[in-house]
Amino acid sequence: MKSFFPFAEFLNYVFFSLLVGHVIIQYISDSKKPTIRMPRVLLLLMPLGIILFSFGPVLYVINYFAEDFGFRHTTYLVLTQFDVGKGWIFTVAVSFLLWITFVFRGSKHIQAFLMLLLIGSVGYAGHVASLSFWSGFLLHTVHFLVVCIWVGVLLQVAWFAKESSNWGSFLKWFSPVAIGCVVILLISGIFIMIKVVETNEYLNSWAIPYGQMLLLKHISIVPILVFAFLNGILAKKANVNQSFQPRSWIRAESVILLVVFFFTSRLGTLSPPHETVETAEWVEILMGSNLKAPFELHFQPSLYGNLLVCISLLFLFLIVMSFKKKMSIVFPLIFSIAYIITCYLGLMNLVSQ
Repeated sequence: MKSFFPFAEFLNYVFFSLLVGHVIIQYISDSKKPTIRMPRVLLLLMPLGIILFSFGPVLYVINYFAEDFGFRHTTYLVLTQFDVGKGWIFTVAVSFLLWITFVFRGSKHIQAFLMLLLIGSVGYAGHVASLSFWSGFLLHTVHFLVVCIWVGVLLQVAWFAKESSNWGSFLKWFSPVAIGCVVILLISGIFIMIKVVETNEYLNSWAIPYGQMLLLKHISIVPILVFAFLNGILAKKANVNQSFQPRSWIRAESVILLVVFFFTSRLGTLSPPHETVETAEWVEILMGSNLKAPFELHFQPSLYGNLLVCISLLFLFLIVMSFKKKMSIVFPLIFSIAYIITCYLGLMNLVSQ
């Protein structure tokens, strides 16, 4: 059951992104995008999938309290008294309306309005909103909306484009949009992190599973920035040569974004630092010591750790070189994963208690 929760969160992120991307693409003129045909069956399944997989956090809370109050009574209380339960009921209603809109091929404006309501329901039920409602709600909603805009359009074009035309026109407007999304995400992400993890406790949070996933998420964002930079170069090439196809690199960027989604989905199922002091077992193995609360981690120079961090930077350089040498897209993907692993291991070998 525990493995279901992050899996559900992951699919929820993917479905939300694809739906937001689908709505946005409808507002773009045909001359500024390749022809995109997402299977209608998938389009109709995604709102229903959101109903199912957004129930994951609700089920998590129910299971947490069910042993004390009974499953039936706990379910009633969570759905009627908890924000996560009330948010899910709202999500069910709006998702069903969105599904009806898709069935009858309704207006794109109605689709956009319903998607904004769904995004808002995620912000309402999020952990940050429970800490400080209005600021947390706005931060989480904006952060999630911008993620869905960036990733959603990217997924739509990377995997459902049916022709090779208009890539230059598409990248000409999408590249600055992607840069704007990155800036907003970095700013909103910092504020969200500060609300959940105090700045002076960030390093100490690496001792618990939540901090570990947060670290991995931050590390995995770096290859995304490299890909975004390289795709900006692709935009210029595609604009000069309309026959040039950058789809493989866009697909590679979308794959790494899904890796970020995976770490984010794990974050949503873990207790933040102010709610737990449970250590991550693999951290104790990496550090070679038993960690006990209160955690007081600090950086300590290590030849092995420094070497791994340097190797990780080399993998970032190899991503750029594979782009210049026009190598198979498999190589930059391997280099990206290698960077995440080596950078993580390097940093963990540079901390001690």
